[in-house]
Amino acid sequence: MLSYIRKKGRAVSLVCALSLGACQTLGYDGPLTADEELLRTQSEGFVAENVAGGAVAGAIVGCLILTALSVAANNNGSGAGTACAIGAAGGAVVGGVDGYMKAKEAQTKANDTAMAAAMAEDVRADNEKLAEMVATSRRVVENDRRRLDDIARKVDAKVLTLEQARAEAAVIRNNSQQIENILQEAREKRDTYQDARSRVNGGDIAQLDAEIGRLNGEITLLETQLSAVNTALRVNGLG
Repeated sequence: MLSYIRKKGRAVSLVCALSLGACQTLGYDGPLTADEELLRTQSEGFVAENVAGGAVAGAIVGCLILTALSVAANNNGSGAGTACAIGAAGGAVVGGVDGYMKAKEAQTKANDTAMAAAMAEDVRADNEKLAEMVATSRRVVENDRRRLDDIARKVDAKVLTLEQARAEAAVIRNNSQQIENILQEAREKRDTYQDARSRVNGGDIAQLDAEIGRLNGEITLLETQLSAVNTALRVNGLG
């Protein structure tokens, strides 16, 4: 049954991921540097992965609930497969911390020690990905700030009008949007992990707390980078 759920979850997740991924680069279609291309790839992948993870977790919960109800109603279990499919499809759009906790409970057989370790590993994996995104974002932001300084000098020298300057800064604004997309997903993940951590009643949670703390640190770095370039955009009237 779990293999069936995974197939359904992946199908729903794929639709969600493709729908979101198609929207991430709207607003700018000009040339990009290698780091800007990488930032967009990382942003789109992180958003799609977050949607997919929530969909699979929700699908498991939905399947289990409707299957149990079907078995109780029919006694002999007839219709359980159909109930699972309906529940998986409906649950896939729910996800959230409840779906995440149910998935972890199923994975670890509700053992608190194993659950805390599994959750810590999830956060660690996200931290590794975020660390790479922070490094990419830092390079993009540093380059964007140099671009903004150059644009500002050209405006002061009357080489560019403000309208032309805003056009040149379009890619910078879009870079900021990519970072904001990553931040939004990272905050949602952080909130889910923190909520899930509060529901663990036992086991060693020291590693889980350490990884959540590291995740908060990565988020703070991204927020600082985004704030620096957005402030420069506003100061120069290009935001």
